[in-house]
Amino acid sequence: MALVVACCAFSVSLVSRSANFDVGEVIVTAGLPAALAASIVGVVVGVGDAARGGERDGILAGLTRDSIFAARSAACAVIISAVVLFTVMCGFVGTGVAILIGGHVASWDVGQPVVQVAALSYSSAAFGFGLGASLRSLALGLVSVLVVMLVVDIVLGFLGTWTAYVRFGTLQSGLTGEASVLPTVSSGLIWVVLPITAGWIRARRVAT
Repeated sequence: MALVVACCAFSVSLVSRSANFDVGEVIVTAGLPAALAASIVGVVVGVGDAARGGERDGILAGLTRDSIFAARSAACAVIISAVVLFTVMCGFVGTGVAILIGGHVASWDVGQPVVQVAALSYSSAAFGFGLGASLRSLALGLVSVLVVMLVVDIVLGFLGTWTAYVRFGTLQSGLTGEASVLPTVSSGLIWVVLPITAGWIRARRVAT
């Protein structure tokens, strides 16, 4: 959250120097760290207390493994919704501050920027949730997410256009309309569908 506020303040300092600015610019800039934060939240919720056999209490209470996994998924979605809402609110607060210090709004169109922030946040959270649920280790999950997003994606970008089909960043670009359908689908299968499926299978089979 602190990073969102910091990025929002940085955005305000930039747009206030321009003759005109779009409100969407402030929201998108404030949302830049939201995707990374969402992936971390996804890992934490995906792991939960699974590393200590946390499903045991739920199973003893009569819940199925599927319902426990679904509840974790729903909890993750609710938390990310709060993150997106907080980011948008920061964007509007930042806009108000920019206006007070002399900025002039050129456009109040926030629909696409809000959708962009939401798409990046939810896809990152799904990726983190899948890794957390499949690895069942908080430390390993966090390290894996950071390595993929901050190292692997960047390295793959230098290896040719074919890597668009296997980079996590392609999924996010596709969700914001900046990548074609096939690479978006393939990267989504690799980094979201497969980890979540693996996490679900492991949650069903692991001993409690």
